[in-house]
Amino acid sequence: MNALKSGIDAKSQIIRGEKAANLETLQSEYYGRFHPTTPEQRMLVDTLIDAEWLLRRFRVCEAQLWEQGALYTLRPNDEIEIGQAFHNNSDYFARLQRRIDTAHRNYRNALHELERLQAGEAAPDAQPASATPHNQKAKPPNGFVPHPPAENPTEAPPPHPNPRPPDFAGPSPTASGL
Repeated sequence: MNALKSGIDAKSQIIRGEKAANLETLQSEYYGRFHPTTPEQRMLVDTLIDAEWLLRRFRVCEAQLWEQGALYTLRPNDEIEIGQAFHNNSDYFARLQRRIDTAHRNYRNALHELERLQAGEAAPDAQPASATPHNQKAKPPNGFVPHPPAENPTEAPPPHPNPRPPDFAGPSPTASGL
């Protein structure tokens, strides 16, 4: 757990009603899953932890908004209690949803970037293109497929179907009136 002390400070992340042990468990799970090896990777793992922690908090907040809205209705009616709760807190729900969307976006962006960085670390272990077996050809990056070399390198390439001498300076089609 000492390695986690360089990441998110658990004491500053906990508010009343939350348990520090839950955040520590979350941190352990993420660090155990991703094993960050650079400061950038640690920051991205911390972003994942922070986003998930906020999303958990927002779920509780949403449930409490429903409860609070139902408790403070002017004329309680069990048949429309949820509608009244929403009506009483619709602005709060909209703001909360923006926060949820932002946390999801931060999570996705951090996860994508972390996966990209970790894939870049793993790439040097991959077999280089020059080490492909002799019976397999490496695919060129631009998609161009070269023609196989001639069996006899001294052979001249086949003539062009419409040969034209390089010094040909005959009349142009426009000069002949065509």
